Amino acid sequence: MANGKNKNHISVWFWLFALFVMALPCIGVIMIIVWAFVGDNESRKNYFKALIIWFLILVALWGTLMAIGLSPLVLKQLQVWLHRLQ
Repeated sequence: MANGKNKNHISVWFWLFALFVMALPCIGVIMIIVWAFVGDNESRKNYFKALIIWFLILVALWGTLMAIGLSPLVLKQLQVWLHRLQ
């Protein structure tokens, strides 16, 4: 800690800004990648790296389901759940 401040502290205002930017198409994806690998704040970099890893896991799971032919069953079940919510 230099001058009594934590180097890895992330303010609420940054998180509000980050959530706004991540909601923007294309720019959000680019900024997630930038924030994951650029900068001095290890906490922020680790969070965005974890976000990328979760995305890759979900893409791999979806690809596996499609490859084995279960996607029609999954999509039908999702439609049933969404219909129940309405």
